Amino acid sequence: MSKVDIRVLRNLSDSKKRVITNVMQHLEQRHEKKSSKRWQYRVLTMILSVCIGLFIYHQYKDAQQASMIPPVLDEQMLELALQSDAKMNGKNRLYRYSFDSFLMVESAFVYAQSQGLAPTQSQIAKKLEEVMDSFHYGELTLSERLSMLQMSEEAFIESYAKPIAYKAATGDLLWDATKADYPHTSDQVRMWFVEQEAMAYLEQHYHRELASLREKYKIPEKFGQATYTRSGMVVALKEYEFLVVSGASASDLAKLSVDEIVQKHTNGTWFPLVKAPKKLSVGDQVEVQYRKAIGGDAQSFIEFKDTIGIKIVEEY
Repeated sequence: MSKVDIRVLRNLSDSKKRVITNVMQHLEQRHEKKSSKRWQYRVLTMILSVCIGLFIYHQYKDAQQASMIPPVLDEQMLELALQSDAKMNGKNRLYRYSFDSFLMVESAFVYAQSQGLAPTQSQIAKKLEEVMDSFHYGELTLSERLSMLQMSEEAFIESYAKPIAYKAATGDLLWDATKADYPHTSDQVRMWFVEQEAMAYLEQHYHRELASLREKYKIPEKFGQATYTRSGMVVALKEYEFLVVSGASASDLAKLSVDEIVQKHTNGTWFPLVKAPKKLSVGDQVEVQYRKAIGGDAQSFIEFKDTIGIKIVEEY
């Protein structure tokens, strides 16, 4: 064999090795790609499984929480009030005060719900203890109620106490959430404003249900209520409330602080600032019409009352 033939054979042998090497590398790369795809598929499958699991869990949790939420305007709550009122009046008649108290709780509850507020389990549990304690006092004891309802204490807790606790805990969240809406305002006046907002919301969205309940329990939608008048000088004026002191004078305003004026004349009433004349200012002598007290502090001579109307008797 010639040298040329040997070189050709060597070249062919080298070429064969390169071909085999290239083929093996290609096969290895294909295997790596397939392995990579399999790994990605497993990861995607795992992620999808986790997402489905979380979705099912949240659906179950939401359904469980929804089952805990008591209905709005639940007549069972009125049934408890009727038990107490019937014992007091000797008739199967619900007092207007009891009905209004019921509406106050319901309005705060539904208004808080409209703002996305919901209590935690611990908040409900804490309120449940308070609710159960309250049933040991009053016109009817818990034992008397259980006897009248013909149910066990456990059944009473499920049917009555827990719904009340849930609504009360929700109402507490509403009072806390509105602090930012009424800055530098006394708690009594702030709560009065929130109660008005909540009641307006309830009337707007549950008008038919309220009309039905009023008819069933013979509660007139409007009733006569005495109106009172407080006369005095405006000694403090804020964005949402103003303070009136009877007997205060311009001299007091010039020489004394607000607290000193209150202490000197042993009186002072904070009113919600509604339906007020545009020119109302500190030093004006006014007459304020109101219906009821909304809080007070006997030690500091301070009272809180609602506002029906304001009249400026003499401008400062």
